Amino acid sequence: MLFKIAFRNMWRQIGGYFIYFVTVALTVSILFSLNSMMFSKLIFDFSAAFKMETTLACAFLAVLLSVVSAAVFGYGTAFLLRRRKREFGLYLTLGMSRGNIMTIFSIELLFTFLLSLGAGIGLGALVYQVIVAGINNFLQAEFIWADYTVEGFALTFIMVGVMFLLSSAVSLAYLRLTKVAKLLQGQSTAEKTVKNPGLWIRITLVAAVVFVLSLLIIVFNVENTSSESYAFTLVGCSAAAFISIVLMYVGAMKSVMYYLLKNRRFSARGTRTFTLRQLSGRMSADSLLIGVIAVLLSIVLTGGNGFLTIVNAQTAQSRINNPFTVSIASPYVGTGDLTAEVSVWMEQFGEVKESHRYTVYELSTRAISERIEGYANTDWVMRESDYLILAKMAGEKAEPIGDGIAILGNRIGIPEMEEAQTVDLSDFTLDVGGHTLSVSFLSSIRCSLAAGVSLPSFYAVAPDAAVDALAAGEGGGYLSANTFCAVNYAGGKFDEEGLRDFFFEKNREEIYSQACENASGWYTNHFFYVDVSGSRKANIVQIAAPFLIILIFVTVTFTLLSIAVLALKSLAAVSEDKHRYKLLFLSGATEKETLRSLAVQLLVYFFLPFAVPIFLNIPVSFICMALNGFFGGYMPNIQVVGFAAMFSGMLLLFYALYCAVVYLVSRADVKKTLRAVG
Repeated sequence: MLFKIAFRNMWRQIGGYFIYFVTVALTVSILFSLNSMMFSKLIFDFSAAFKMETTLACAFLAVLLSVVSAAVFGYGTAFLLRRRKREFGLYLTLGMSRGNIMTIFSIELLFTFLLSLGAGIGLGALVYQVIVAGINNFLQAEFIWADYTVEGFALTFIMVGVMFLLSSAVSLAYLRLTKVAKLLQGQSTAEKTVKNPGLWIRITLVAAVVFVLSLLIIVFNVENTSSESYAFTLVGCSAAAFISIVLMYVGAMKSVMYYLLKNRRFSARGTRTFTLRQLSGRMSADSLLIGVIAVLLSIVLTGGNGFLTIVNAQTAQSRINNPFTVSIASPYVGTGDLTAEVSVWMEQFGEVKESHRYTVYELSTRAISERIEGYANTDWVMRESDYLILAKMAGEKAEPIGDGIAILGNRIGIPEMEEAQTVDLSDFTLDVGGHTLSVSFLSSIRCSLAAGVSLPSFYAVAPDAAVDALAAGEGGGYLSANTFCAVNYAGGKFDEEGLRDFFFEKNREEIYSQACENASGWYTNHFFYVDVSGSRKANIVQIAAPFLIILIFVTVTFTLLSIAVLALKSLAAVSEDKHRYKLLFLSGATEKETLRSLAVQLLVYFFLPFAVPIFLNIPVSFICMALNGFFGGYMPNIQVVGFAAMFSGMLLLFYALYCAVVYLVSRADVKKTLRAVG
């Protein structure tokens, strides 16, 4: 009989249980993903040099998520009790024992828990693969299916089971000790009179000023790393900004509705007075909670955008430094005998998609760097045919240079390129192999086509005939030269360890040791220098992986906590205030107007905590632009802003989905109440 009552109650309370079910299932899925990562060999492969850091990060997050999950579960069961306590009180008055009621509620919770656990594990298995795939894609690593472990499953069952037992024990203790009268009474939000609204509005304004000033100080000082008080300034201003967010929300929630209600021209229209009074009571009571949620979301947005900017700036720099899979550099030997076989050697380490061997020459002049940058670096020049082939290999668009020269950038950031484009080169000429050549254009290519050597920031591309004359010693000849071999392996896959070992042994051969000693103009302790683009990306992956894991789970945890608390509080409030909607309907409001009032209340209550974090995207975007510049400015600023918009959009979408579900459930409850009296 009790089982039948429990299942019938669950069906009747499907709306409230659905939110609880979804919240628990999402929590379980996140916890399962985290526990799977904690024991995953694949994740350790991502962060080979940071295994300890990754393990500690996963362990810390598991504890954090467990605490958050316990809070979510506990609040969820408390919500179910608040929503149905009149029902339980009625059971007691009809003769049921507290033991019977506790059994019914335990059956409902256990059934919901088992369903949520099963759905959470199933969803978690998918979420885990999606997260790992996202990490693969973001860090530009090869996609591999993530591995599942028995330890991950077992730990998830244990942790979720303990949290469920704790939250259920608290709820059952409440049912055991609460008096029947209190259960039957209900607990509508008390409409408290706001004390000193003028004081609260002044606190809001002062907090807003502190918030804006703190952000401005951070924006204007984030690049000033040489300052002795750099860390103190940033940390102090960040703390002041977060504290001011809480004070702004508390002050605004306790004053704005008061002044809106006093404005009769605004509040007297339609159901606005009812809507404002409902919001006034809830927002005043929950002002601190909403402020804390806004701070959590602000931390998530700020940290997430900063991390994405730094990692993508480093990745962009890696590609610009060497756009080829492998680049082999060596001193130039006039006959070319010592480097002629390099292209053939490279074929034994993987499937060569394309390769090209070329030479870059150092002139005795310093005209290019003096004109564009003001530095006295010597000029370098390469053949046009090499430039066209290498640009195609790097995926860059190259234009023919005609009878003049093209100025080509070498590992150039966007700010440097923009500054160079302002230089007037109309009267500039360069002597190459007895040819006096004017500038055809400044190339927009920023990546290092002559990778693996410290060339100046800008060098020249000249017609083949002029460079051939230079190599033959005409027009004064050249000071020194370097020979390169750029290689792209199919799919970027090759035996890196074997390649490095091979050239390590080559450099030990006497013929190359002697050639290295006799080489002029290029200083190194070995003849062949191996530059592998994938190695830089691997280092970025190893460093970024633990932080990316932290970012993902902290973001999801904070967001889930915020949304779950707001959703459950909203449903509980609507459940307790259904009689108020009935009175509004009976006083003359139409069903459409009543439901519109409900929708406005939910929208305002749900999205108020998101208002400041959304505004925060503006200064955070400037801060991220400064970070991008600090790391070389290799990523376009529009991409920086795009990351901020994408990150905020994902959180906003998550909020909107939860808000929609809460509205539909609440709407069904209120419509049922209205039609019962209509």
